[in-house]
Amino acid sequence: MAVVPVMAEATVLKFPLDVFEASDEQQRTLGRAQSVLIARCMARFGFTYRGGEERSPERPESVSRRFGVGDPRTAERYGYANPSAARAPQKRVKGLGLTRPEEIALLGEPDLDPAKLPNSQQEAEQQAAGAGKAGDRRPPAGGCTRESYLKLYAPRPDSVDLLYVFNLRNRADSEYREDSRVRAVDKSWSACMAKSGYKVTDPHDAADELGLGDRRSSAEAITAAKTDVRCKRQVNLLGVHYSVLSAYEQRAAEQNAETLKLVKDQLDERLRTAAALTG
Repeated sequence: MAVVPVMAEATVLKFPLDVFEASDEQQRTLGRAQSVLIARCMARFGFTYRGGEERSPERPESVSRRFGVGDPRTAERYGYANPSAARAPQKRVKGLGLTRPEEIALLGEPDLDPAKLPNSQQEAEQQAAGAGKAGDRRPPAGGCTRESYLKLYAPRPDSVDLLYVFNLRNRADSEYREDSRVRAVDKSWSACMAKSGYKVTDPHDAADELGLGDRRSSAEAITAAKTDVRCKRQVNLLGVHYSVLSAYEQRAAEQNAETLKLVKDQLDERLRTAAALTG
């Protein structure tokens, strides 16, 4: 592992596996592109696709909070609450009000066996269309939603599973948490917190250990979060966690370089397709 950086706070952290996943903005473009594909598919059956409002990707925590609360300014304002979630406007989710034929065209037959769904668009085109009917024509297996997904994310049998990088991240995350360097700095952070009366052992789950529940932005939570950030600074927890996790991700990237090259090539191709659909 390289020299551990001294990190006073976490803002935008970059990790070795980031390049193999779409950014938030790219995710929005992909979402728009998939909506275009659904609309085109539905139009083949004489239906107008009335999709829901476009939304940004929902993530439980931003990368800046990957190691728990780490920014003194957001800690002072939001406590342990996720600032992105706190600022996001609440939207009502309305049903699409589909007729039975529209529903079959969009989603496919409800009793369709998932195991029988094609795994790529190429496979789908080689199979018979889905079992249900929309008007006088058969919809694709799994409906227009499935077709749009396959066209964008799995056009060919060699398309890498979208969860591939996610699974690599999870494995790296599990390994880094067991690393002796991380355990040691967590212990130092815990001792610092204890001096202020907080009995916590895991910086990732401090709010839960403190029993804050839905009071994560309360005055009590803000006081605890400010102490949390101060203790992280004191023991350089962010620097250690970031360095160790980055090392595990880098190892994963090197060990899976061949597949990850395919992942990156397919991501670039997907983004070009999305740009053409939405441009």
